[in-house]
Amino acid sequence: MKTALRNTENEFINKRRRKRTIRRSIIFSLLLISTLITLCLKLSYFNVSNIIVRNNNIISKDEIIAISKIKEGTNIFYMNLNKIRTNVLSIPYILKAEVSRKLPNTIVITVEEREAVFYINADKKKLIIDKQGIVLEEREDISNMQLTNLQGFDFEIAEVGKLIPCDDSRKISFISLITDLITSNSSGIKITSVDLTDIFNIKTYSGDLCIKLGDSNDLKDKLNLALNIINNNNLNGKIGYIDVSFKGNPVVFIED
Repeated sequence: MKTALRNTENEFINKRRRKRTIRRSIIFSLLLISTLITLCLKLSYFNVSNIIVRNNNIISKDEIIAISKIKEGTNIFYMNLNKIRTNVLSIPYILKAEVSRKLPNTIVITVEEREAVFYINADKKKLIIDKQGIVLEEREDISNMQLTNLQGFDFEIAEVGKLIPCDDSRKISFISLITDLITSNSSGIKITSVDLTDIFNIKTYSGDLCIKLGDSNDLKDKLNLALNIINNNNLNGKIGYIDVSFKGNPVVFIED
């Protein structure tokens, strides 16, 4: 009987000791974590002294850093990464942005840029457009850019960083579709202009040679057919039109 009581008492004492040990460990851990957090927030070792920008080919590193509003010398743990990302995305050419910390003192900004594909004549300036219909910038000189002229949109109320205004939202999806066709074009024939004024009478141009595509059905097949006709008949650089907008034999007219 006495042995049983003694064993029970010893077990009770051991439980109390284990609880005390666990409690002390928790308190010590909390104090250690608090000390580490305080040191991280106070030590200059964690002040931002380096900013890395990755994957930028169009927008300069300096411009991205300036718009990000990152201040060197600020503690890295005080940095609002979401705010930095929002600031970077305000640049029209930036499609995506990721911001991360690289301890002890580096902020890494990784971007994906929009690609300029089209231009729209806007009085004396040119509006630069990407495949999603976003106005990237205004320029007076585009001689160093390989762009395709885009027609059928209202440039007068267009704003940089926003979707190009149009009278039919379907035109925007056609911009992307036409971009893919131009990108995949391996014929050597340059598409110099796209006219989406009438979405049921879509036209593309190679110089002074008009390719009448009609509506958006089978655009790829119709454009490939026209390009093959140009190549097979040595029509590149000619003046006239090729009408592939309907089923049946295409109509070809070339000026003498």
